[in-house]
Amino acid sequence: MPLTAEAVFTLANCRAPGRPHVARALVAAGFCKTLDEAFERFLKRNRPAWVPKFKMTGEKALALIHQAGGVAVLAHPGLNRSDGVIPALAEAGMDGIECFHTKHSTLTTERYLELADRFHLLVTGGSDCHGLNKGKPLIGTVRVPYEYVEQLKARAAEIKQLMVTRVDS
Repeated sequence: MPLTAEAVFTLANCRAPGRPHVARALVAAGFCKTLDEAFERFLKRNRPAWVPKFKMTGEKALALIHQAGGVAVLAHPGLNRSDGVIPALAEAGMDGIECFHTKHSTLTTERYLELADRFHLLVTGGSDCHGLNKGKPLIGTVRVPYEYVEQLKARAAEIKQLMVTRVDS
């Protein structure tokens, strides 16, 4: 079908569009009636436009994030069922873990707060908002105590200072 990459990039308004952006472009171009249809027909696993994700080791990902000046945080571990990798990633230099999330129960949040404390990780939270793809956006629905925000900002400043020091050396 004549769906151009330019159409997807324009609609996405970002440099790293994903499947939701392609789905929106398919609907906008009239190839599908709904986002769900776009995923069912083209974008789900084993469909014509499905592309497997590129994978790398956690250690490599942490290194790349830090080299780029970022704070490396494991996103929504309660959804990924990734508890088993937390000790190794913490040992390898992971900075934090997303404890507060719209789909984390109170018990799940408490479990990740305990893990963050045990492994000396920053605590983050978010809504995992990707726009209006599935109805109204969730942005702003997750409350994170400000002390955690301050700690995250301090770590980001440390990483930025390390970057400056490396450039100056």
